[in-house]
Amino acid sequence: MKRAPWTKTVVTLLGILWLLSGVAWADPTGPADVIQILNVRTFQGFGGSEQRTFNRTDLFTIEATYYDPRAACDGIIPGLVQVHFFNLEGQLLRTFDGGDEPLDDGASTKYRLLFLDLSPGDLPAGSFQVVFLATDCQNVNILISGLNLIRVLGP
Repeated sequence: MKRAPWTKTVVTLLGILWLLSGVAWADPTGPADVIQILNVRTFQGFGGSEQRTFNRTDLFTIEATYYDPRAACDGIIPGLVQVHFFNLEGQLLRTFDGGDEPLDDGASTKYRLLFLDLSPGDLPAGSFQVVFLATDCQNVNILISGLNLIRVLGP
């Protein structure tokens, strides 16, 4: 089976990260006692409608839910939050440091909102695979979200 060139790059990157440290893969169907990055979504503006296509002049936000069930990390921020943008061939184009804040679900501090707010012009026109990368509060586990496709339209 012949793979597309971008899949080789992504598989290589993920393989390297796996060799360097324990990687916890995002699995929304997995057990509740696993550290995970879930529900990656993109929104126009701040608190706007969910969508995957944007103009270069738009403000947009990328969000994900981070879950860490361990008592030692209860309410503690992840060690690192980054958002990586790959083109469709798998070439890494941009990396941004993301933010995080408690997710107010009223019951637990085990969930955090990971986010990145992008200003107009932060990305060139094109299609991108978006990936969240985070480390747990103890900087032991590396978590990687699934690939999420977005498109930025030119002027």
